Amino acid sequence: MMTDTKRLEAMHERARAIRLARDRMINRVLGTVSMFCLAAIVVLSTLPGGAQHTIESADEAGSSLLDEGVGGYVLVAVTSFMVAVIITVLCIRWNNRKKMKDPSAKD
Repeated sequence: MMTDTKRLEAMHERARAIRLARDRMINRVLGTVSMFCLAAIVVLSTLPGGAQHTIESADEAGSSLLDEGVGGYVLVAVTSFMVAVIITVLCIRWNNRKKMKDPSAKD
């Protein structure tokens, strides 16, 4: 027969295993979605009729974003946003793991 402390330790270990499995599943889903988004960006950037716009003079710099050939700008913006989101998620996960390893550590 198990004592109360052993039963409590087993419960905490099972909860930790469930959390770890859930985190692994979330990481797989996020990785898969990120790879599909990256593949979509690569495919869209290689389609014919991509960013072929050039700025003729400094006076056109602001109005060039209203032109039809701004695919390159959009591609750079979307890619930058995706990279920023991935870095943010990785930093948050790294911070959470650090807290789980050392629960006595303060923010």
